[in-house]
Amino acid sequence: MTSGPTMKTPTTALSHHTLDAVYYREKNLVDDILKPGAQPDFVREAMAHILGREIGDGELRVMNAILITMMEHGFTPSAISTRSIYMSAPENLQGAVAAGLMAVGSQFVGTVENNARLLARIAAVPEGEKRALAEEIVDDHKARKVHMPGFGHHLHRPDDPRAIRLLEIGAENGLDGAYVKALRLLGEVIDEKARRHITINATGSVAALLGEMNVPVDLMRGFSVLGRTAGLVAHIAEERERPSARFIWELVDKTIPYEA
Repeated sequence: MTSGPTMKTPTTALSHHTLDAVYYREKNLVDDILKPGAQPDFVREAMAHILGREIGDGELRVMNAILITMMEHGFTPSAISTRSIYMSAPENLQGAVAAGLMAVGSQFVGTVENNARLLARIAAVPEGEKRALAEEIVDDHKARKVHMPGFGHHLHRPDDPRAIRLLEIGAENGLDGAYVKALRLLGEVIDEKARRHITINATGSVAALLGEMNVPVDLMRGFSVLGRTAGLVAHIAEERERPSARFIWELVDKTIPYEA
């Protein structure tokens, strides 16, 4: 009887420690990142930690703009979830935040990832094939009656000011390449087929800019989570002083009738 293959011992490149030091990848936390005279930057270090490479100043400015934009969207499902869970279990702040983050999915906030997959397809084909592929993508979504991620907004018309400014910031910092061009091309095709202007929304612009920074599509939603976390903590802070969760609960209870 032969034994099966030996499982390879897993390794990590994220962190290690000694008796007197902690390392983030190859950087000593105290001696390198927090050394006297340094100006520690959470976003810069977070991106280096996640992506495994140092980022440029332009990327840093764009990522800060993205995270700030993703931080707050008012009383969306994620914020309502966080406030509701905090009302139910105020001793569990992290649980309330986690509940809100569970709502970062394919319909809200997480549409960044959905859009990026389309942009990646367009960016990957030769120039002469891009428009045909964009038309194919739009026709497919229309035939399936599926919303086109990254486009349209129920509040911002004719344009989403966040998307416009984010793309401007990207261009100001050299991030205006294949992904942004794919986004604009897709927008043109959508407008042509709809026979009216459909706005590029914030998540569409974020998808394009993350693509320009070579962030893997499967990790993009993580940056949405990173930005939204701060916003959800802010909702808890406000819920403590200006509670609304019980009002929302009672409003739903009173306005949705029972019907067998």
